[in-house]
Amino acid sequence: MKPLNIVIIGASFAGITSALTIKRLAPATVVTVIEREETVGFIPSSVNRLLKGQNRTLTEQTSVNLEQLVAAGIELKLGCEVVAIESAQQYVRLVKAGQTSDLNYDKLILAMGSHPQAERIRGANLPGVLTTKTLSASEQSQAELTKANRILIVGGGQVGLEAADAYAAAGKTVTIVEAFDSLVFKYFDAEMVSELEARMVAQGVKLYKNQQVEAIGKVSATETEHSALRVRTSQHLELLADRVLLAVNFRPNSQLVAEHLATHLDRTLVVNEYLQTSQANIYAAGDLIRVPYLGTENDYYLPFVNNAMITGRLAAMNALGLSEPLQPVVRVMGSHLFGLYIASAGLTEEEAKLYHRILTLTQVHTDESDGPITLKLIIKQETGQVLGGQVYSQVNVLGLIDVLALAIKSQLTDRDLAFQDYHYYSMRSNRIPILNKVAFDLYEKRLKEVGHDAP
Repeated sequence: MKPLNIVIIGASFAGITSALTIKRLAPATVVTVIEREETVGFIPSSVNRLLKGQNRTLTEQTSVNLEQLVAAGIELKLGCEVVAIESAQQYVRLVKAGQTSDLNYDKLILAMGSHPQAERIRGANLPGVLTTKTLSASEQSQAELTKANRILIVGGGQVGLEAADAYAAAGKTVTIVEAFDSLVFKYFDAEMVSELEARMVAQGVKLYKNQQVEAIGKVSATETEHSALRVRTSQHLELLADRVLLAVNFRPNSQLVAEHLATHLDRTLVVNEYLQTSQANIYAAGDLIRVPYLGTENDYYLPFVNNAMITGRLAAMNALGLSEPLQPVVRVMGSHLFGLYIASAGLTEEEAKLYHRILTLTQVHTDESDGPITLKLIIKQETGQVLGGQVYSQVNVLGLIDVLALAIKSQLTDRDLAFQDYHYYSMRSNRIPILNKVAFDLYEKRLKEVGHDAP
């Protein structure tokens, strides 16, 4: 019998995960990965690591290398642009170095990723306005940043703050313009980032919140010798910068298929629980799709690496006919910024209020060897089901958020966590009991507020 022929467009986290999963589960399957860049496995935050001295080159650390993919039996077509998909005849049309060719498929997996949304900012395409999503963009940004002293970052989310941390560490003067009244608002409630904001200001970062960047323009040589760009905001503020980094929300690279496949208003592709698009033999994964968000009644656009890998794996399994549905996901974020480890899982308090009656509790725990750890839990008032949590500390608490994410995914309650077994070792600080302690205090609070017959 002729082996199944699966073509994957995109060689980032979703596409590579799909390819490796297929070859592990069905080694005889012909798998071809098409990528418009000349390399695979690039990690978008590599510029930050380079500026911090953690990497010597942009490609020193990658998520996968060519040798691994070749050893797995995956065929790679790098530097190729897919210009058309003919779903009726089941082939894709490629262009490389001006040469056009066609590639047939039995199943097609779309994993083209996303790009920073800057369409509403006039001048976003000017020289000196940078992004770091791809290797080619990062190479240009690296070259530009070495010549710049003043960097303005559009967006105070995770991408923007990680860049700010790296640029400040490299001695740059950093300004952030954020449209909302709190940084990383998608992952943290305002009181959980107040310490981070204070540290940023103390290290010289200028913060402008509740401001949207509307336009970027060139500055004439007669006005200043140093600044190349002028940034204008919705509050009529004008700021000067040598270079501007776009760290705005991402949007799916769905333009290739938008006319042929069903899409949502935000240009994500419509998929069923098995990640099939409106064409049954075409699947989509990663930043192209929405995912069901646990604790809500909606699908959300969550362009995270872990979601890309999960959906990439599921798309591969379903393309092989294994019928593995996508379950509701938990949003998980963690980083090390300005000397603080910060992490979040599940819904914020503001999000949770939209769907549930909730209780919250925030506590600070101090250990002589570890220092203070601030943890916040969010639960359903009636049942105690854990909906979300946030934590920050000077010590590494990122492992704690994985435990919390598992608890949310398993729909555990405050009582479950309060009486959860854990290993205690007196010779080493163990941070898991912090979660048990906060959960118990929250369970006690719920008993008092809801009643002794609470579940």
